[in-house]
Amino acid sequence: METTLQLAAWGGSTALRIPKIILQQLNLTEKSTVEIKVDGNGLIVKPLTQEPTLRELFINYTGEYRGEELDWGEDVEGEIICETTERKRPAL
Repeated sequence: METTLQLAAWGGSTALRIPKIILQQLNLTEKSTVEIKVDGNGLIVKPLTQEPTLRELFINYTGEYRGEELDWGEDVEGEIICETTERKRPAL
C-alpha cells in the first residue's frame, strides 16, 4: 500500500500520522514501538517485534493441559525415573 501523508507539529516534535488501515495491516496500535531509519533521502519505519508477556502467552489457557508420554529410550545409569508419583533415586 502506498499513500501520501502530511507531517504535523506535535509539541516540540514533528509527527507522521499513520492511517488506521496501515496500522491494522501491520497489527500495530498507538502504543506499538517502531524503529525508524534514514535510507538515502527516505525513511524506513519497521515494527519492533516484542516477546509476548507471560500473561499474553497464557491468555487462552483453560487449565486443561494433558501432556503426552514420550519414549526417551532405554534407561542409563544414574537417571531419576518417575513412573508414578514416587521418584526412584539411584543408590549413593
